[in-house]
Amino acid sequence: MRSIVHEAALRYAELGYPVFPCSSGDKVPGTEHGFHDASTDPDQIDRWWSQRPSSNVGIPTDGLLVVDVDAEATWLHGRLEWELDLAEGAFSRTPSGGRHFIFRQPDGKAWNSSQGQIAPHVDIRANGGYIVAPPSAIPGGKTYYWVPGNELDVPREQLSLPPDWLIEILD
Repeated sequence: MRSIVHEAALRYAELGYPVFPCSSGDKVPGTEHGFHDASTDPDQIDRWWSQRPSSNVGIPTDGLLVVDVDAEATWLHGRLEWELDLAEGAFSRTPSGGRHFIFRQPDGKAWNSSQGQIAPHVDIRANGGYIVAPPSAIPGGKTYYWVPGNELDVPREQLSLPPDWLIEILD
């Protein structure tokens, strides 16, 4: 019987997002070459989760733009219109109370991952990075989950583009 995370990994792969298994405690990839081994092949995904049934699911962020906002971030407080812009696309909550806002990178952009460069406690996951995706869990039972109505349920090419103000910041 497949776990809920295994099923989610297969669903992401069906949508065209390569996936890989991660450990639940420290988010370390469970493959030899880390997130570089990510695959959309259902047989490979089944093998991984058969070998490591309690794994979380990771998604490489090449070609994506994920704004990873920690719970303690005060980056957009007071800018309600910007907060609303971020919440228009795929949007998940992390076990620590943070948020992942997921967009596709616009044509001609090749952003890389960074930590804290645009604001304290705000990381960018893009080329060269990955995220842990819902319904993954950490020890103690806290889970990553999609905000209702903002699930990652479309292929990459149908994801929202980042708002113009964010593109300006990243450029």
